[in-house]
Amino acid sequence: MSLPRFEYEAPKTLDEAISLLSEAKKDTKVIAGGTDLVVAMKQRRITPAVVVNIKGIKGLEYIENGKGDVRIGALTPLNSIEESELIKERFPGLSKAAGAVGAPQHRNAGTIGGNICLNTRCWYYNQSPFFRKCRPVCYKFGSDKDKCQLFPTREGKANVCYSVFSGDTAPVLIALGARVKIKGPAGERTIPLTGLYTGDGKRPVALSPAEIVTEVTIPVPPKNSSSAYMKYRIREAIDFPLLGVAVKIALESKAGACKNASVVLGAVASRPVEVGEAEKILKGKKITDELIEQVAEAAFKTAKPLANLLECSPQYRKRLARIFTKRAINSALESIKSA
Repeated sequence: MSLPRFEYEAPKTLDEAISLLSEAKKDTKVIAGGTDLVVAMKQRRITPAVVVNIKGIKGLEYIENGKGDVRIGALTPLNSIEESELIKERFPGLSKAAGAVGAPQHRNAGTIGGNICLNTRCWYYNQSPFFRKCRPVCYKFGSDKDKCQLFPTREGKANVCYSVFSGDTAPVLIALGARVKIKGPAGERTIPLTGLYTGDGKRPVALSPAEIVTEVTIPVPPKNSSSAYMKYRIREAIDFPLLGVAVKIALESKAGACKNASVVLGAVASRPVEVGEAEKILKGKKITDELIEQVAEAAFKTAKPLANLLECSPQYRKRLARIFTKRAINSALESIKSA
């Protein structure tokens, strides 16, 4: 498929990019790696009048060891994050998640900023123009007056889009307590990454049209801690996750009690979902198989996938949440012991 016609802008500075976005009178989209937007444009799901390419802006591609944190520029390629020795040492779960995205070509082009701002997916929405001509209008694709064609809202109730957030890096970053720096016409703000997601599949990311994510900041993990990421997909490359499980564990000592823990699920809702019971179950206790089973059961109860991804049933994805949570916790514990 060919791309639709559009105007192209390539600002050299961040301020220039924000100025272009804030003054835009037409529908305008930001592009960096283009691995998500270009496909959406070819399928005519998104047809911006103007595309602003920020890839040429200098100073947004880096991995730096700061005071008490690690800072990653928003334009840093996923491949660089996967291969970074600093990331492998301190955040093995993030390295694995970055390496699980697409294929090598996607990771070379795709950026961390683009991956955390990924659009949501649904089999009814992610279709060709020919499909859409033959079917009623999808709520995510259409106006606020249209209805979801898979899960119609009852009369008198507000419309809801249940499309799925399928980014690999966001669940791990949330588990690690990451924050994002955002710049726009009103200045700069920093928020927890979890605050970037609305939970609304139609408008999944809480950015104004003129705002750009510029940096991801991750606190340095304490001693005797580690992270892990497990991804289920049909093919071993290219595919988006049908389920992702991210885990962070910190212990008092290599064989000591749990200091803190976090479990975050991906591809089960319109935003990454935190398993709130995980830390309550583990904190202050030595982690045993029985406690891991309890956390896995909490993940099973928290996961509420719907039938909007084609490759396997929501029931299967829900059961996998239990299995992958156990595997991810054990992987993190093994990493702590072998450090």
